[in-house]
Amino acid sequence: TANLMAILGLRAMFFLLSGAASKMHYLPYGLGIILLFIGFKMLMLDVFHMPIWISLGFIVIVLSITAWLSIRHNKKQENPSA
Repeated sequence: TANLMAILGLRAMFFLLSGAASKMHYLPYGLGIILLFIGFKMLMLDVFHMPIWISLGFIVIVLSITAWLSIRHNKKQENPSA
């Protein structure tokens, strides 16, 4: 994963998220979705140029959703009666 993120220019994001991966249950799934999106974007580069704000927005939305789901998951594990 580190090599793939470094190749894609997301090395800083990898180090940021690697520490959070142990606490965030759904974070690896979100990172997988982001990598699929980036791969699709790279494949479609000759056909369609996607603006940067759409890419960044997608990454922020996916990370926000997975972080929110992970926090909910952690709360349910801490308090199983809820």
